[in-house]
Amino acid sequence: MTELEKELTKQLARTTTQLEIMTEQLNNQAKQIENLMNIIANMNRRQFGTKSEQNQNQLSLLDDEENFPFNKAEQTASKAAETETVSYQRKKYKGQREVLTRHLPVIEKEILLPDDRQVCSCCEHQMKRLGRKLARTELNYVPAHLEKNEYYEEAYECRECKKNGQNNIHRSEAPKPALPKSLAGPSCLANTIYQKLEMSLPFYRQEKEWLRHGLAVSRRTLANWHNKSLLEWGVPLYEAMKKELLQQEVLSADETVYQILYREDGKPATSDSRIWLFRTAETAPVPIVLYHSSETRSFAVAESFLRGFKGFLHCDGYQVYQKLPDVLLQTCWAHVRRKFIETNDPYGQGAVGVKYCDELFRLERIWKKEGLSGEELLVKRQTDAATLVQHFWDWMEGLVVMKGPLRKAINYTLKLKTSLGAFLENSQLVISNNLAERSIRPVTVGRKNWNFSTSPEGAKANAIGYSLIQTAKENGLEPFRYLTWLFTELPQQEIFQHPERIKDYLPWSAQAKLACTMTNKIAK
Repeated sequence: MTELEKELTKQLARTTTQLEIMTEQLNNQAKQIENLMNIIANMNRRQFGTKSEQNQNQLSLLDDEENFPFNKAEQTASKAAETETVSYQRKKYKGQREVLTRHLPVIEKEILLPDDRQVCSCCEHQMKRLGRKLARTELNYVPAHLEKNEYYEEAYECRECKKNGQNNIHRSEAPKPALPKSLAGPSCLANTIYQKLEMSLPFYRQEKEWLRHGLAVSRRTLANWHNKSLLEWGVPLYEAMKKELLQQEVLSADETVYQILYREDGKPATSDSRIWLFRTAETAPVPIVLYHSSETRSFAVAESFLRGFKGFLHCDGYQVYQKLPDVLLQTCWAHVRRKFIETNDPYGQGAVGVKYCDELFRLERIWKKEGLSGEELLVKRQTDAATLVQHFWDWMEGLVVMKGPLRKAINYTLKLKTSLGAFLENSQLVISNNLAERSIRPVTVGRKNWNFSTSPEGAKANAIGYSLIQTAKENGLEPFRYLTWLFTELPQQEIFQHPERIKDYLPWSAQAKLACTMTNKIAK
C-alpha cells in the first residue's frame, strides 16, 4: 500500500468516526426535540385543551385490534351503538318557576284601578270589584345591610333589703362575644370566612363590599377577624374531627402547592408550601374533609398527621405515601391513564394503555349503577376486573421501550403495581382518587384569587376554615348558617373547660343538623 493510500485510509477512518459522532449527536438531538415537543403538547393541552378526561377519538382507534382482550360480540355491539339513531320525546316540565321559588317569601302587589275608571262609562254607576288575576311574577333582590346591636345589661335591686342596710343586686348577662372588644358579631365573622373560602373573594374585594354596606373596614381588620375567629374556635372542632377521621377504615389523600410569604423556616417567599387534604371515603357513615397546611411536602408531615391511622389510603404515586407505616395503599388508575395520555400517541401503544384504563373504569361504572353489594362487587372484581388487569400487566411487560414518554408511563405504572391492585381484594376501595382531587379543588380556586397567605398562622386558619365549610357541606349543612351558629353558641359553652361539649357542635351532630341543615328545596 502506497503512502497516499495509507493517508486516504486514515482520513476515511477519521471521517467515519466523525460521521458516527455526528449521527449520534443528531439522534440525541432528535430525541430531545421529541421530548420537548411532547412537553409542549402536554402543556398546551393543560392550558388550552378540554378539562374533561374523556377522549372518545382515542378510544375508537383501537376498536379493530383483534388481540385486545375484549370479546368480539361486545365490540360489535359497541360499534352498533355508535351509529344508532335514537329518537325520543323530551318531557317538558311545567311549573319550574314555582318549584324554584316556592321557599321564598311572597309580597303581593295590588294594582288597583284608578278612582275615575271605577265609574261605568255607560250608566255612570259605581263599579263593583269582580276579582283579580296574576299578571306576572318577578324576583326582587334585597341587598345585605348592617345593623348595630347594642346589648344592655339590666340591674335589679331589692328595695326592702336596702332599707335594712343590705345590698342585694342581680344583673343580667349579655351573650359572650366570639372576639372580645371587636365590632364583629357572629354573622360578620361568618360572612368574612364564607366570602373568602367558599366564594374565593380576597379581602381587598371584601373591603369594597363592606364599604358599600356602609362600613369602612380595612382588609387588615378583615384578616384579623378571619384568622382569630378560626384559630380561637375552629381548632377544638378541627381536632375533634381529626380524631374521628383517623378511626376510619378507608381515607383519601392529596396535596397542592401553596405560598406563604413569611415562612418560619427562613426560605424565600417563592418557595412552595403545601395544603394537604385527608378525607373519608364515599361509603363512610360520616363524611369528614380535613385540610392541613405545611411549609414542606416531606414524609414527616404526612406521617405526623396520619399517626394512629391503620387502614387503606387512596392516593397518587407520590413516594411519601409509600413509606407510611401501618397504611395500605390503593393508588389511582386515573393517574395511570393520564400518564399514557401524556405520551401523545393516539395511534400507538400509548392509546392501548388508555383503553385498558377506560375499560376498567367502564366496568366499575356498570357495577356501581347496578347497586351491587360489597360481596357481589368483590366477586365481579375478582373475575372480570382481575382478568382485565392481568392482561394489562402482560401487555405492559411485553413492551420493549428504551426511552421517551411511554417509558416514563410504564415505569410509573409498574412501580405501583401492588397498590394498583388492592381494590381486587377489598370492595370498600375505588380505583381512582378523584374524590380527593375534587375536594382539594376549592383550595386551588381560592389560591388563584387571593394568591398567598402572609404567615403560617394565616395558612393554618385557611385550612381550618376549609375543613369546617367543606365538612359542613358534605353533611348537608348551609356553611354560612353553620359558621354563624358556631360563633354564637360556642362562646357560651365554656368548651375549653368542658371539652366533651364540643361533640354537639360537629357538623354531623343532631344539634347542627337541626339548626343549620340546608333544605332540599334550596339545595336543589
